[in-house]
Amino acid sequence: MNTPQPMNMRDGTVVSEKMEPVVPALVCRDVKCTKRRFSPSNGGTFTASGSEIRIPISGNFVLDNKNINLNFKVATTTAAALDFSPVGLFSQIRVEAGAGSSIVLEAIDDPAVWANFIYQYTWTQDDISIQSCKQRSMLLQPDGGTTVATAGLLTKTGATLGATPIDVALDLSLFMGIFSGSSGIPLYDTAGLTLVCTLNTAANAYQAAAAATMTLTEVFVSCSCLEGGEKYEAKLKEMKNSGNKEISVMYNTCRRYIQNIPISTLAINSLLINERSKSCLGFVAIARDTTNITDQTVYSNSNSLFFDYKNHVYNIAGQNYPVSAIATKAEAIDEAYDLYSHLSRRYNSGGLVSRAQGGGSTTGTAVTTEATQLAASGNATGPSQVLAVNLSKCGPNENFWGKGMNMSQNNLSTYLQCQYSTFTPQTINIYSVFQMKLHIDALGNMTTEF
Repeated sequence: MNTPQPMNMRDGTVVSEKMEPVVPALVCRDVKCTKRRFSPSNGGTFTASGSEIRIPISGNFVLDNKNINLNFKVATTTAAALDFSPVGLFSQIRVEAGAGSSIVLEAIDDPAVWANFIYQYTWTQDDISIQSCKQRSMLLQPDGGTTVATAGLLTKTGATLGATPIDVALDLSLFMGIFSGSSGIPLYDTAGLTLVCTLNTAANAYQAAAAATMTLTEVFVSCSCLEGGEKYEAKLKEMKNSGNKEISVMYNTCRRYIQNIPISTLAINSLLINERSKSCLGFVAIARDTTNITDQTVYSNSNSLFFDYKNHVYNIAGQNYPVSAIATKAEAIDEAYDLYSHLSRRYNSGGLVSRAQGGGSTTGTAVTTEATQLAASGNATGPSQVLAVNLSKCGPNENFWGKGMNMSQNNLSTYLQCQYSTFTPQTINIYSVFQMKLHIDALGNMTTEF
């Protein structure tokens, strides 16, 4: 493990450590695959905002990456619509080591904001059909339209909610790194892990004309569990008791930073980011009108707007990335797709937003009136503009540990510097995208490195 390998970087050739497989290989003829269900340990019906759903997952098997679903039925007291996807029903989703450990293996705050933009920038047209069928996410392909002003807009309305419960299979591997890592997670001789989902407020969970209370029932996790057989178990123990005394799984995840922007015209904003990861793949900023976040009548988890955008650059330890600020919408969109490619489960080319939405305007021509722009930012075809920078040294399908920028030794501050206009106070979610490693030692203890 950790053999130095040369890689190409924008600034020249660098040397990094290659992440060799550090779990034993599964031999197909010996593997037994079973589909299992895991239920909450703290109840069967969940309604209160802020309450937690705790689902322990444990056993002598490898938890298959890319096949883990959170299943439930959801109903609301009055009519409502999912804001792009059912991820908005939760304010945080995290994974803990064991059944009651303080060791957090992954935690995503505002998971709907995080996931909905991954979906918009990495899904294909086929994904819309598949995920609409499974998890009741947005129903339609981008609108063909009849005029230039409406052509190509992505309608972000998900399934309709009401008193009759609908069933959902939410694919966690689409936006959580630990469930789509470099390999499955060997839970042999460990205390397992616990999935914890915190219920969101009604105003931020979905779009509704009137106040609605949600109820989740019949909650469980379904996943593929791979039993490797006697030879696999023996090899696993051998690896844990020799060399580095542990096995490791690598995955990409995120950390959220929040900044608030007041009303201003073409202000130059410096938004602080205190990132200290060892391998940061980049940053992405998502801007929402602050009033929309607590307004249940509008879409707040899938829209983002930097009105009258001029430029942006990320200043890291006194150096600009990129060296020359990104100053056109076309380049900003390209940079966003570049970064989001590292978060696609398949690492292929996908994306649903048009130039009109990705560039911040919801029409085919420039929007010049404040009223039009603000109205668009809260509706089902609102803008999907983000400000990103990609810091990876190699492609998304290359499993190198350390392919991002090492910010752990960065004693200086990091900022997003951007110039645009705000006509209403905004809340900016800045997500750092970084690599993480889960280590499991011979005693079954789990630790993380990032």
